[in-house]
Amino acid sequence: MSILLREAREKALAELADGQSRPCECCNTPFVAVKGFERVCPVCFKLDRGYDLYVGDKALLRLQEQYRAKTEELEQARAELAQLTERYNRVRSKARKLMKAAVVSTVAPNRVDQLIRLCHPDKHDGSALATEVTQWLLGQRRKG
Repeated sequence: MSILLREAREKALAELADGQSRPCECCNTPFVAVKGFERVCPVCFKLDRGYDLYVGDKALLRLQEQYRAKTEELEQARAELAQLTERYNRVRSKARKLMKAAVVSTVAPNRVDQLIRLCHPDKHDGSALATEVTQWLLGQRRKG
């Protein structure tokens, strides 16, 4: 890119940097209100007044349509993500309940007593893990 072209681009971008980005009241695509009072994008402004669209205007129009399509895709993806997240949470909750029920129903009461004797904190120098597991097993014994 030539130095003159780079400087021209930087100048044009600097002019836009002071403007406020807002959605067009007509097509709802974002544009930069350079003067601050504009309510519609340059393309909608020209179309509303019957002006001819130049190549740059048509390029902007195409970009606006691509933006709108991507925005719609993004909204659909967000909605799908929300549905999948809700479904995941329901399945996860159900799985937790089933796992708890399976643990209670598959461990025979005499086996719970044996497990308590094996992992009791007295046999493991008062280990925190042994205490925690023993408490859990005692809770299982009460449920069964």
